[in-house]
Amino acid sequence: MLAWFHGRQGRDEVPLAEKIGIPANLAVAATVLLLLFGGQDLGAATTAVSVETEDGETVERVVPKAEFRKRTALFPFDAGPGLDEEEAWLTYMAPLVLELDLAADDFFEPLLFAAFMQRLAELGFPALRDIPLSLKREVAAEFHSAFIVGGTIEDVEDQYRLTLTLHDAASGSQVSETVHEGPDYLALIDEMSEALADALEIPDRDEVEDLAVRERLTGNDAAWEAFGQSYPKLLTNPPDLDAAVAGLSAATALDPTFTIAQYQLAVLLLSVNRPGEAVAPIQAAMDHLYRLPERMRFGIKSDYYFMMQQPEKAWAVLEMWAELHPEDPAALRKYIGVQLLRGDWKEMVGTLGTLYRLNPTEHSLLRALAQAHVELGDIDRALEALGQYVERFPEDYSGYLDLARIQRRRGDHDSARDYLDRAIIMEPRMPELLGELASLDLGVGEFESALSGYEGALEAARTPVQRAAALEGLREYYRFRGEMEEAIGMADAWFDEISPAETPMQVVQRRFSDIDLYLDAGRYDDAVALFEELRSQLQPPLSEYHVPHWQVHIALGAEDIDAARGAHHAALDAMEAADFGVLRPALTGDLGRIEELDGNYDAAVANYRDAMAQDPGRNLHRRTGRALRKAGRPDEAEEELREALRLRPADPRAHLEMALVLEARGDAAGAVEHLRSALAAWESADESFEPAREARALLAELDKLRPTGQALAASISPGTTADSETMQFLKNDPDIPSKLLDDHEEGQVAFFVGAAEALPLHSGRIA
Repeated sequence: MLAWFHGRQGRDEVPLAEKIGIPANLAVAATVLLLLFGGQDLGAATTAVSVETEDGETVERVVPKAEFRKRTALFPFDAGPGLDEEEAWLTYMAPLVLELDLAADDFFEPLLFAAFMQRLAELGFPALRDIPLSLKREVAAEFHSAFIVGGTIEDVEDQYRLTLTLHDAASGSQVSETVHEGPDYLALIDEMSEALADALEIPDRDEVEDLAVRERLTGNDAAWEAFGQSYPKLLTNPPDLDAAVAGLSAATALDPTFTIAQYQLAVLLLSVNRPGEAVAPIQAAMDHLYRLPERMRFGIKSDYYFMMQQPEKAWAVLEMWAELHPEDPAALRKYIGVQLLRGDWKEMVGTLGTLYRLNPTEHSLLRALAQAHVELGDIDRALEALGQYVERFPEDYSGYLDLARIQRRRGDHDSARDYLDRAIIMEPRMPELLGELASLDLGVGEFESALSGYEGALEAARTPVQRAAALEGLREYYRFRGEMEEAIGMADAWFDEISPAETPMQVVQRRFSDIDLYLDAGRYDDAVALFEELRSQLQPPLSEYHVPHWQVHIALGAEDIDAARGAHHAALDAMEAADFGVLRPALTGDLGRIEELDGNYDAAVANYRDAMAQDPGRNLHRRTGRALRKAGRPDEAEEELREALRLRPADPRAHLEMALVLEARGDAAGAVEHLRSALAAWESADESFEPAREARALLAELDKLRPTGQALAASISPGTTADSETMQFLKNDPDIPSKLLDDHEEGQVAFFVGAAEALPLHSGRIA
């Protein structure tokens, strides 16, 4: 209105429309603002949310707004002058205790160095100290942290001098630096906590519990030192688990109320596969939970119920945590673990969406969101999420790696290769990428490139975990090619490499898969021996599922249908009791195999297809095709096997199965073609490898029934028109000079002697 009335030349008047219109405009704007934001403090850092508990009671919580949360990466401090090796453990305690002290305030979102320990080891810093700021920034960026905390510890005249530094992760600029001196290390941590909260601009709130760190930990100096010295034992490469157990046991003996030490001891005992001994410390931790902030209590309670084999109560605790703290990222991350174990991918998509809203800079959540969409079979939405991630982080190889895996999973091998090529340009020596490219080459039949790629990944590996992954790739390479003794050798090498790097519980669970390796090699007795060895090492609650699940495989190896059904029922009961729905597709696939061996082929097909519906990435098309062939449904069998070969073109078992289908339908030429493809993969297979022997025998049988190249040449009259199948047969026959065929149009062959009816093909289609 001002522009209209005052933009023209002439006398500056205030017309009536302006006198009425402008105040009216302001009044309408004020009304709209009042309706939208009335009663709200637009500058407040918190907001109130209402949640309804299970008993129907409404509880109101005050939570930080997402933009005010402080996502902070905590690194070990550096050892300064005067701090000898015997006190080096204090450098690791500084970030650990800062996290514990500030965890009471949900404005603070810590990332302890243990979260990115593997990444630092890959980058050549297994000691985790004396890390350059530039590298800290790189790692912090990967974990979407806004701030970096570090510092130094010095021993000056029997007093500690702690320097706390806070950096902005994006720019690298120093936000603050404070120095704290005194004889009491834990008292200095209290001072540092206050200084860090001030530097991060975390507001003071009356409802936040503020205790001295000694109240959180222990008043017993000897117990504190035993705990502190045990912690670095878990960070060595490989970790010294026995020394860590001994140190934590000493700490808890000196102070049974040392809650965090009791909890860590329980978790460690479970990790080293001593769950019976873990009961006492986890119960002690529960008895003294009052020491810890509320958010940490929920996590310990849920772990307690898992150890007590009461999963339904563990789930309930985590659900309560997420309900009472609906915008607490720690609660949501823990709850995502619940949804993953349940196989509840649809609900996980919603939780990940909430997390992303709360942490809009944490774009790695897009990768997790994409994976959840993949599990739901929604590839388009998965690609959309990854497209957003790559757009935000075009220099991060992991987005392209995820895209490659999705394209490979859907059978688009060319697109997968393009994405891998982009990733490798960014990280040419990354073992994970070299191994992924090798797996792609293996699946499409580029065997020399695949072997070279796996060996290159092993050569480039810098950590035990990377070397173990490369050895796993080599194991699968030799297994794919029927060189089973070599594959078993790689499995043994993998075990030697991974054992020091992972906990015994992790290693035992992963080694169960080698049972199938022995069964594929025809070494049933060795498979049973390995099963019994692993069975004796695994204890409840883990053994309640794993033991019967692998008993199914052992029984199937012996073709003992009754034993397999009994074990399957036990595994299914254990899965349902624990509500681990993520395991259901594997058990459904096992049931399909049981039905197939029992001659119930239609039921087998139904179960195989059901397993793939539950897990769209599970490729059971070859098994489904085999069962359909046995059920006398060759058209459907061929369709399933073509899908299996589309997803993995060089799969020799799928080629053999397709040959059996085509041979039964009288298509000898097609069968021969697939047998040759299978035997190209099994070129160096062990003599005892049964599938390769079956393929060779079938090819020899078909060779006896078909004419040689010279005989066929003599059997076709000059100018005879041959159908496309005949032409393909001739082109594949090594005895026919290619020039004779190249000189004629498709379907036209001209040989000069012989009669067409002399030597009919086995198929009967050429006479």
